[in-house]
Amino acid sequence: MVHAELTIINEQGIHLGPANKIANLADRYDCQIHFKTEYMDVNAKSIINLISGTFRQGDVIQCVCDGPGEKEALEAMKEILAKDLEE
Repeated sequence: MVHAELTIINEQGIHLGPANKIANLADRYDCQIHFKTEYMDVNAKSIINLISGTFRQGDVIQCVCDGPGEKEALEAMKEILAKDLEE
């Protein structure tokens, strides 16, 4: 298991468009990928879960990856969350 603290930088937070991009990327990896806060734990491969997380710009999350390809998956999550996902 690997994890990192990441900050949501997308101006509009994680809504349908960004959630779709994140879930599609996460789905490429065999490991489990979760975004956790002190009050919730969501599966990053699920668009519905990501939207229900109501993640806003500036929120700090723990990205936890566990299983085959976990290190690569974590790096991918770091990269995508560092981008403007509105494009």
